[in-house]
Amino acid sequence: MSIKARWLTGPARQRTRFGETPTFREGLYALGSHSHAWMVPNGSWGETNTGLVVCGKQTVLIDTCWDVRTTQAMLDGAADLLRDAPIEHVINSHADGDHWWGNQLLAGRHIIASDACIAQMNELKPNSLRALSAASRGLELVPGLGPFSRYMRGMFAPYDFADVRLTYPNDSFSGTHTLEVNGVTLELIELGPAHTEGDCAVFVPDERVVYAADVLFVGATPLAWAGPIANVVAGLERLLALKADIFVPGHGAIAGRADVQQTLDYWDFIQNALYAEKQRGRSPLEAAQAVAASDAFKRQPFAGWDSPERIVTNAFTLYRDWGVALRNLPEPLGRLNILRRQADLARAMPGACPACMHGAMKAASQQA
Repeated sequence: MSIKARWLTGPARQRTRFGETPTFREGLYALGSHSHAWMVPNGSWGETNTGLVVCGKQTVLIDTCWDVRTTQAMLDGAADLLRDAPIEHVINSHADGDHWWGNQLLAGRHIIASDACIAQMNELKPNSLRALSAASRGLELVPGLGPFSRYMRGMFAPYDFADVRLTYPNDSFSGTHTLEVNGVTLELIELGPAHTEGDCAVFVPDERVVYAADVLFVGATPLAWAGPIANVVAGLERLLALKADIFVPGHGAIAGRADVQQTLDYWDFIQNALYAEKQRGRSPLEAAQAVAASDAFKRQPFAGWDSPERIVTNAFTLYRDWGVALRNLPEPLGRLNILRRQADLARAMPGACPACMHGAMKAASQQA
């Protein structure tokens, strides 16, 4: 079945924020009579998709962006849509900053997220990323930390966290929640812990549209910070069980059911491949390196996805799932320590995207 999505408006960029050739067109898409999405190519770090569901004279926004500037650009791009139906409700799908740090531009609206999402929202703050971004140049001079320095500088280059003022949800739910706005039904479905501790998808049953957030990546390698991976798989299977035809991932292109299945195929492959490496006595990093370098991995369609080095994070999550005691720092330092190891693998994959984080070190585009 072809995906019925119609591009409405958007910037005419020749490059993504990371200097890559776009694999799909940036901007506002109509997915039905009231379901829309603002799509950002190519779905790499912070290239976050958002949903806009027009309900009569009000709009429900699903997620904001990583900083004020990118959130405002999305709102400006959708201005014609929002002129007669301003945003009155915001749903934050999970606690990663690139899905809620732009909330301040919607302060005073009804903002809802899962209880588990809200509990995790203070784990990492904008000041921490600002400090890390500033320190990353100095890390270039520290033996062994050059790849990590370049990796993090590449990740943060398109964004500015200086003006972010954290604006938290003022409503919450657990499990499932139905939001009815002027006769339009949105079903909020908690799927975490999976990608994070409190993931939520939004289903618009009348239009068979799912806003899947970061349980689903398309054309970009998925990752699970929290796990267990079994919950990620169960979440994807739950989405496939819905009567839906269109899936808006947190990152990457508008998807159909086959794309969801391909993400399931990724998780199936790496679980089996990494477990085999674990049985050989390899550490999570060694296992990830071995799998990424294997001919079996290179033959898979997902070997060409953005950010293949994320297999490192997924390996650490799987080893925890398998009961392996791992020495790591407390959060958020633990996540940074894993990203440091991930950066080493990225350096060994200079042909991967985005090039600015994979050894080629092209200057990242500042376009947003």
